Amino acid sequence: MVISFRSIRKCGNYIQRALIVNCVFQNSSAPYLDILFDLCQYNAAKIFVRRADPMSSIDEIKQKIDIVDFINQYVPLKKAGRIFKAPCPFHNEKTPSFIVNPDRGTWHCFGACSTGGDVFSFLMKKENLDFGEALRRLAQRAGVELVREGPGEDDNRKRLREILAAAAAHYHYLLKNNPAAQNARAYIAKRFLTPETIATFQLGYALNEWDALKSFLIGKGYAIHDIEAAGLAIQGERGSHYDRFRGRLMFPIRNRNGEVIGFGARTLTGEEPKYLNSPQTTLFDKSATLYGLDLAKDEIRAQNLAVIVEGYMDVIGAHQGGFKNVVASLGTALTQKQLELLKRLTKRYALALDPDAAGEEATKRGLAVAREALDRKTVPVPMGAGMIAFEDRLEAELLVISLPEGKDPDELIHDDPAQWQSLTANPEPLVDFYFRALTRDLDLKLPRDKSLAVKRLAPIIREVGDTVQRAHYIQKLARLVQVSEQTIAGEVGQQKRAAPKTEPVESPAPTISKLEEYLLTLVLHTPEHLTHIAFLDEEDFDDASTRALYTALIEHAAQNDFFERDAFSATLDVSLRSLCEQFWARAQTLPDLNEPDRARELERTAYRLRLNHDKQELAQIEVMMRDQDQDRGADDEQPLRARVEILLKRIMDGQKALGARTLLKPNAVHLARIG
Repeated sequence: MVISFRSIRKCGNYIQRALIVNCVFQNSSAPYLDILFDLCQYNAAKIFVRRADPMSSIDEIKQKIDIVDFINQYVPLKKAGRIFKAPCPFHNEKTPSFIVNPDRGTWHCFGACSTGGDVFSFLMKKENLDFGEALRRLAQRAGVELVREGPGEDDNRKRLREILAAAAAHYHYLLKNNPAAQNARAYIAKRFLTPETIATFQLGYALNEWDALKSFLIGKGYAIHDIEAAGLAIQGERGSHYDRFRGRLMFPIRNRNGEVIGFGARTLTGEEPKYLNSPQTTLFDKSATLYGLDLAKDEIRAQNLAVIVEGYMDVIGAHQGGFKNVVASLGTALTQKQLELLKRLTKRYALALDPDAAGEEATKRGLAVAREALDRKTVPVPMGAGMIAFEDRLEAELLVISLPEGKDPDELIHDDPAQWQSLTANPEPLVDFYFRALTRDLDLKLPRDKSLAVKRLAPIIREVGDTVQRAHYIQKLARLVQVSEQTIAGEVGQQKRAAPKTEPVESPAPTISKLEEYLLTLVLHTPEHLTHIAFLDEEDFDDASTRALYTALIEHAAQNDFFERDAFSATLDVSLRSLCEQFWARAQTLPDLNEPDRARELERTAYRLRLNHDKQELAQIEVMMRDQDQDRGADDEQPLRARVEILLKRIMDGQKALGARTLLKPNAVHLARIG
């Protein structure tokens, strides 16, 4: 491979900086060299390509699992040329719009889902798994042993987990055996908790002494500064330490893997505060934790519904009663971080907070947070005459469980489990709740209050994904304020815009996965520029591992003002942490560009990724359109044609954006390949 430069003087600072890209990508193949040459053309870089061995566990799994055989277990596939097709397994349809491409190892739905990916993303979507769980399951199927790469577990975090586990076991022993815990045992008996439930949640008791736990843990060999770091001890003004929790009923708080990360503590004497929680620590963040999630996650997946309550006893009572899809927000208003924990498990969320005024306000705050935090999708709506409307849809179902006056969930489940079951089986839709809650303070006989009602409810109706349901709520609001449906529809409706046509483009080469790797390497090299590629979404990534890592980066950036490597790494699943370490290592070999050029290279790579994805999807749609399916009518083809127009516009816009971000003019560098 020979790279010769023409007009060296024109290249100026780029050559003076001796830009050398040391690309370390696994199993680099001839098609990928084409991308590397393109990168070189715009960066005036010498490129050294070396093969990294051995192949990663992810690549080995993909190689050993035939995607056609795997997906065929869930839905019967029919061969159509070089591809396979079937009715989409993720939504109901008569005409097949689901395509599997064995050459690329990918799948795509061109119907209502409008999404795709690889064997990992298929299993994640079908079984509601996160990436780590899908990786472990597919590795077992493929007979691939997963070996953890990168540095070992942080010793400090491991030590804190050991301390918290020891404290939980000690508190639990005291509750069962110590005479001083008699008042705690009496309280538990009054709440009708069984010995099995007490053991499952590992409830405990903290002695009403200043240094009981501290002395126990020091006797186990733990240092006082680690006990303090775990949130179990407080340093006084004179420098000595004392127990944080004293004379309280203890509730161990666990992460989704079942590891103790903190405690909740209830007073037994009327002391304030009624509940005391662990402080923020390396392991515990109250706003990013849901009580009972470790025990509820499987049932949430199975029922496709997460019921969110307020307190510890509500969760414990629900699980004891057999309702195991219940978690608690730790007595706070629902937060965005808490919802992130549930998004991989379900897209249906029901809030069951106290029925008093404070509970209703907390419900409204929780629903507002959920509407902001949960996924949205911009969908095309064909309007005829070549016009397409683009409307935002909330990709989640938000529900409200309205409890009887004076009953919290724990009391209702104990007194009348059948009523609780009925309420959770038939929760109130979000919009119906808002119709009550947002108009309670209005006099709908007054024109001003009618206008206020429409302004409050129209944005919520607009987010309803189902067209028939949206029409129903437009009618309901029109009757409520006694104005025409046309007027309400105008307030709810979105601005329309047309999607222009361009000429069809050729099918791309199968190089997307390597572009995804290069993009994430650039992001980790300059995370401060992540906002420059906000136009990308997770559907632009075909590889499930890179998709999951990109999603984690976006979520971390949304929740933090600054990017810290260790803090981000701590949020990742073990398998993703290993992948991230590999990309970080590659990032160290990238050239030392100035800030504007770094941002431009990141943007350019992102546009290339989007273009390749869109071209691939367009080529697959063209295959479907050429296939004369006797079951497909004009109505079935309309969504495909609408999608084609969207893709053509995106491709045209992407090509313009890519051209505008070229570092060097194409005639500044001449590339020749020999051999």
